[in-house]
Amino acid sequence: MQKKIRIRDIREISASVIGIIIFSYLLYEIPFPVTKIACAFSIIWFVFVIYKFRKSKKQNTTNNLSLSMTDQLAQQEVTMQQQAVLLGSSAYWYAIPPFIINFIFIVGLKNPFDFHWTNSIAESILPLTVNFKTGTLIGLAFFYAFIIWINKRVVTKDINPLLKSIKTMQQQLSNE
Repeated sequence: MQKKIRIRDIREISASVIGIIIFSYLLYEIPFPVTKIACAFSIIWFVFVIYKFRKSKKQNTTNNLSLSMTDQLAQQEVTMQQQAVLLGSSAYWYAIPPFIINFIFIVGLKNPFDFHWTNSIAESILPLTVNFKTGTLIGLAFFYAFIIWINKRVVTKDINPLLKSIKTMQQQLSNE
């Protein structure tokens, strides 16, 4: 489980760094004021995600083998409870805020000709038509709902059974 958490933290921090780079470029390149604001909020959100996962990494201490088995189990229990809280609350800090920011970003996209802006690459990627915006927003809603579901599932399928096992082991050790 510790390895899965480390890999997840590295993946999320790396994705946030890439997101910062992309949205910094978009902040510079795109002329639409509302979209620029959304880009700035995206960058702030990515910095927050990096902070959140780095904080989680610091709290996720490795097992100190010099501790007694009881203390190691207690330490592991605290770590898993922290992970359960992190993942259980992900809808509020990891899914809903970027969905709102992406909504603002997409709605803020205007007609490039009104701003005398030409960028063939951006124009082909960005959802500039109403239908493309609507489809993108619906796709994003499903994507973020899937993220919430995955995080809740990890808590239910992985972390809660592990916490139950730790409790069982702690009870067995205390009975000896």
